[in-house]
Amino acid sequence: MHGDHREAGLTLIELAIVLVVLGIIFGVTLPLLSELTRHRHYRSAQKELEEIKEALIGYAAIHFRLPNADANGDGVQDTGQVTGTIPFVDLGLGAVDPWRNAYRYDVNQRLTNTNNLQALCSAVASIGATELPQVAFSAGGHSSPQAAVVISMGENSRLDEENADGDRVYEARTPTATFDDITVAIAPNALYTRLSCSPSSPGPSCSVYSVFNTRTGAIWVQGGGYPSCTQVARGSSFSVGQGQSVNVYLSRRNCNLNQNLFLVTYAAAQGADQDGDCQVYCDGTSLSDR
Repeated sequence: MHGDHREAGLTLIELAIVLVVLGIIFGVTLPLLSELTRHRHYRSAQKELEEIKEALIGYAAIHFRLPNADANGDGVQDTGQVTGTIPFVDLGLGAVDPWRNAYRYDVNQRLTNTNNLQALCSAVASIGATELPQVAFSAGGHSSPQAAVVISMGENSRLDEENADGDRVYEARTPTATFDDITVAIAPNALYTRLSCSPSSPGPSCSVYSVFNTRTGAIWVQGGGYPSCTQVARGSSFSVGQGQSVNVYLSRRNCNLNQNLFLVTYAAAQGADQDGDCQVYCDGTSLSDR
């Protein structure tokens, strides 16, 4: 009898230990699986956004205009509609992002009303600095006009912060706890180049260049539109406009002491921008394009 009780007691203890170990394993594994799923969805959305961008450029090359937005969710563009969702039927694309939400779409109206290549090229070249839609490539940064903008609302299934106020000025930046929108834009310069518009026609100029940090860590900038040392995380960007120059530092200390700087001028950004999309890339010591 006593031996039986001891054996049962040991079995219960062992069972309790197994349950504790399993709880620890699940406690570690489930958040990891959730994070892996989130990361996979984010990468899928980025890939799909690039495919939408290419489809829009292809549509423009065939029809000599960009499509209007879809206003009622049927996947077909609606005449005169510049904001809404992607006309996925017209573009031959899937309807939703990895979170089962429709991709948001905003297009410059003048680019939806042309009917030949010359007219489209002229319309692209004529886009002014105040026309909409616009995108800023950093939080609170300077925005620049775009031919079209496409946004995935991300995991929280809503437009966040600046993207939600309806003013057609958007932000494309690294996700945070309160901002998980994924934004891509077709810059007028990039569309002009991809359409092979006549070199004799004056192409659109970049009033501002977005300079993305490709260094493994953060950089700090000062000068131009940045009166004090400002941190720029990896993947985020800072802006340099006409007549401006921005000092780039590899640490906050160097920035405060004004030591070991790399100077980014508007002319240097212009020279590095090979594809005309008003975006260049900085590793902290040099500029390049992609």
